[in-house]
Amino acid sequence: MRFAAGEETTHPMQDRPCTLLAWRWVLPVAATYLIGLASLAVALRHNLGFPLDDSWIHQEIARNLVQHHSFGFTPGVTSSGSSSTLWTFILALDYLLFPTHSPVLFPLILNSILLILSGILLWRMAVLDGLPLLYVLALALLPALSGNYVWLAFIGMEHVLFVTLSLTAILLWFRSSDAASRVVPRNPVGTSIFAGLTLGALGMTRPEGLALSILLFALYRWCGRTFDDVLRSATVAVLFLLPSFLINLKTSGALLPMTLRGRRYLFNGTDKLHVGRSTVRSLTIETYQKVIQHNFFHTTRGWAMIFVVLAFYGCFVLLRRFPNRTAVLVLWAILHYASYCFTLPATGHGGRYQPFVLLLFPALLAIALFDLIALAFLLFRSRGSALLRPMQTFALVAVAALTSVTLPRWSVALGDSIYNIDNCHLKMAEYLNANYPPGTKMGVFDIGAIGYFSHIDLIDLGGLVDRNYMPYLLSGRVPQYLQEKGADYVILAHNGPEGDVDGTGSPTRFGDALHFFHNPALRLEEVHTEGIDYPTWHSSYLYTQHAYRYQTLYRIVRLNPDGTAAPAFGAPLTSKAF
Repeated sequence: MRFAAGEETTHPMQDRPCTLLAWRWVLPVAATYLIGLASLAVALRHNLGFPLDDSWIHQEIARNLVQHHSFGFTPGVTSSGSSSTLWTFILALDYLLFPTHSPVLFPLILNSILLILSGILLWRMAVLDGLPLLYVLALALLPALSGNYVWLAFIGMEHVLFVTLSLTAILLWFRSSDAASRVVPRNPVGTSIFAGLTLGALGMTRPEGLALSILLFALYRWCGRTFDDVLRSATVAVLFLLPSFLINLKTSGALLPMTLRGRRYLFNGTDKLHVGRSTVRSLTIETYQKVIQHNFFHTTRGWAMIFVVLAFYGCFVLLRRFPNRTAVLVLWAILHYASYCFTLPATGHGGRYQPFVLLLFPALLAIALFDLIALAFLLFRSRGSALLRPMQTFALVAVAALTSVTLPRWSVALGDSIYNIDNCHLKMAEYLNANYPPGTKMGVFDIGAIGYFSHIDLIDLGGLVDRNYMPYLLSGRVPQYLQEKGADYVILAHNGPEGDVDGTGSPTRFGDALHFFHNPALRLEEVHTEGIDYPTWHSSYLYTQHAYRYQTLYRIVRLNPDGTAAPAFGAPLTSKAF
């Protein structure tokens, strides 16, 4: 049984996929995504910026590539710092073509186009698979009403590109459409080459994209491909990936970017790759509590688990039609999620590490309801069968309404997150520019906006840039690392005393983790603090975990064995007290 019995008579459009592939259907799909984008864009009316500090890291590396002809966060020095080689090259085009425009506009416009394209690709994928019209509508349109998924277009990062390239690769890898679609099979040589190019671009976008190549190549027979197609696509993909591998080898000493180890340490307290039940359990619980319970349903109640079960059933409904494009998409979403269970068991800011959960969750809810309603009518075949289609339509409208209420919540979170970055990180950069000469060495954990807007010689403490730093970080010798670099200042993020109360982190978390506090070899003297009000910060932090509330600049006073202060490396530009 492919779908529940009776659907062929209640979904007449299923037999006319060529009609659904007509370009006139692109307009309502695009319009729905434009509505979603506009709903969040109102947050930018008085506050154009990025909601994440990491967004500015990409901008700094792209600017350095154009202005200093070096790939890295530090100007003129080839180093790590970017998890997406392709996205860095794309952002570099902005600095080549539009150097005087706001760096926020280019990725925003590009990601908005990619977001709309992802909806069109989902539409085409579902139609070519011969899915009923309501299933097509759910897959293609419901992501546009998900505030969390639309939010990805505003963060200035590569996740929407990753989704769009994944959908394109799956579409290209299927040699021909289902018989019902009456579409003429395409040139297998040409499409296999284009599939290889797309898969190579996907791997350059994010390293976990390589897993989709493995999945599609393993399923080549079910996708109507030959082994020659596999060899051809794999060769093209490897050639496309080669520059990314070479850059990672030079900057990180490994095929994967340095940022993976740094982020693993940030979220898990270790850079080691751990495979076990604890990592699976950790990511699963975090996904449920943050992405589903809070970000989608805005609740802490256990009833949200019912919808998780429905989503799993929706996966089953699509998977039982295997092999087709939507089934492979579900398999890829599962494989992608599993890869994070072992490599980096975290959902990331606003769930950005799990874009397929954000993309598919509302559609899977609707598809599960469609099938359950059809099964219920199957049990009562002789009673009210004419109501099947209206009830399934009502289910789609209900899920659409449930999803659309996330848009205003994410608009508020977006605006508050941008406000935090601009009035904390950016303000700190302005303070540094006004009070310290260019080239002053400072250790910084949140390096994005401070590094982009200030003229200091920033030293990354998050393990994203310098591969030689990780041994110091892991062995608790960060102060020694800064001393060897000649830095007398450090900027630490914290949430203030409220962090102990609301569970968002101890006010001394980073100072303790980096061994700056309770260290007999030194003391920290507070110089200056930037921060924002608690309500604005906390409301957005619950959705995105975007940044800490305060950034505090400290002067590092190194102590001699007798307790006296050792000579400092640098001094502030002004002599006023702070």
